[in-house]
Amino acid sequence: MTRIPYPDPAGLSETKREVLSGAFGRVLNISRMAMHAPDPFWAPQRALGRAAIFDISITPRQRELIILRVAYLSRSDYEIYHHESIAAALGLTERERQGLESGDFSVFAAEEQCLCDFVSELVSDVAPSDRSLAAMQEYFGLPTLFEILFITCTYMMLARVAAVSGAEIDDEAVTNWNLRR
Repeated sequence: MTRIPYPDPAGLSETKREVLSGAFGRVLNISRMAMHAPDPFWAPQRALGRAAIFDISITPRQRELIILRVAYLSRSDYEIYHHESIAAALGLTERERQGLESGDFSVFAAEEQCLCDFVSELVSDVAPSDRSLAAMQEYFGLPTLFEILFITCTYMMLARVAAVSGAEIDDEAVTNWNLRR
């Protein structure tokens, strides 16, 4: 049961009703709940979320490592439900999943360890250590570092939307984002 009811479609803008109609694909409960936000906030949040999925320069695997680490640290059952499924479809092993959950990144290659450390520090400490920041710049460069920062922040925001609203876990987990394009 949600903590906040889903918005009544009759009270939503035409653009939001069009999205709810399924014209752009399946609408997840978190997306429905976010429609409570005024359009000047909702539209850019939606665009940022779509960019974090579809317009990335990192690999889909790296994206899912970021999202799952955020989800575990945020204790977001909603995000865990969908993104464990997506990560598994991308080949993430159970041992790697456990490493992401526990914070033991030794199972990952050096670049992925760096990525997971950076994300962990962002979520837990707000700012990464100088060591993590330097390693990220070396592995990824500044444009990609900022892409990773924005993806991390996007999913931190969504974890909080799910927690505050109590958005219900969807009946079926997403397994492939290409199906939502």
